[in-house]
Amino acid sequence: MLALAAANGTGVILFGVLYALAGARRLSQAAFIACFAVIFALVTALWIRTERRHRVLHPLGRLARATVGLMTVIVATPAVVLMPLFWLEHVLPPETGIGAALAPAMTLVLISLVLVVLTNLVGSTVIAGRAVLRSAGERS
Repeated sequence: MLALAAANGTGVILFGVLYALAGARRLSQAAFIACFAVIFALVTALWIRTERRHRVLHPLGRLARATVGLMTVIVATPAVVLMPLFWLEHVLPPETGIGAALAPAMTLVLISLVLVVLTNLVGSTVIAGRAVLRSAGERS
């Protein structure tokens, strides 16, 4: 479960950095698309490889582990990223402009989490497809 959470956390960080760079206009559109494709494939492959270590478990147990790993990241990421920003907004004077950083930070967190959920879904589909192909090969 913690390994899956770490794989998902890695995805959140990579997607967040990619979108932050794109939002700051540090990447061209072609570079962004290429980086997005590579990062999506890498995070999906990392998730599949991490989840595959538990293939001896019952499918329901595997699903539970994957769900808990994903939910851990979905709950922890906003807590780790956004709570300090909200705290700073109340502590620092308005002239610092910390309030202007909240909306982009929330957007990055949301986009990153949605993309990690998508990598989990794609990874689950790949694992299920492999299992179906394997069982069909054993029958024939």
